[in-house]
Amino acid sequence: MPQILLKIKGLTKSYRLGKRAYPVLKSLDLCVPEGSFVVIMGKSGSGKTTLLNMIGLLDRFDEGSYHYQGVDIAGLDENRRCSFRNEHIGFVFQQFHLIEALSVAQNVEIPLIYHGGYSYRRRLERVKQSLDELGLADKINNYPNELSGGEQQRVSISRALVNNPDLILADEPTGALDTETGRQVITQLMNLNKQGKTVLVVTHDEEMKRYATECLRLKDGVFLKEGEA
Repeated sequence: MPQILLKIKGLTKSYRLGKRAYPVLKSLDLCVPEGSFVVIMGKSGSGKTTLLNMIGLLDRFDEGSYHYQGVDIAGLDENRRCSFRNEHIGFVFQQFHLIEALSVAQNVEIPLIYHGGYSYRRRLERVKQSLDELGLADKINNYPNELSGGEQQRVSISRALVNNPDLILADEPTGALDTETGRQVITQLMNLNKQGKTVLVVTHDEEMKRYATECLRLKDGVFLKEGEA
């Protein structure tokens, strides 16, 4: 039976505007086994990206608990959160978030620089390996504006993988792509899952649920029960 990678209980998050608090996540429970492919679906404003930011340690929750491989995330200070995130989690974004002034290799190298402890030679080896796995070895010296949308997204995936994380978080990874290119990116994520990576995708793309080991629907900050619309 698969081990539990992360477990969330009673997760609550609100944002303040003036004196009013606007709840975004309402006492959510979530359990993600190692090696699973979890898809969280919902319309814009449902709380998907906020939840992903909580899981990815990019933001803090107000109430509840979050344990990642048994580690109490709420108990980590900011420095430890940053290092923990860099060691364990890779991010794939809808808009790629590539730095235009940097080459493909330099973009992919960024997490290794943040991580520290790697010589330049070792960083370059890891970058080449990660790009090769995504079929991008011949693009190593190109710049983002010289690539297609699908190639840019694969560079983003390569960057997410370069630290060999346990978990890949993807925020609308096909949202900026045409249908065929989007399917290619889905195939890349599926292949990573087959290699043992845990993948968690938030999306409103109904196509994505076909590939999930578990599909959850989020509406107004709560998970819907099966059969609810």
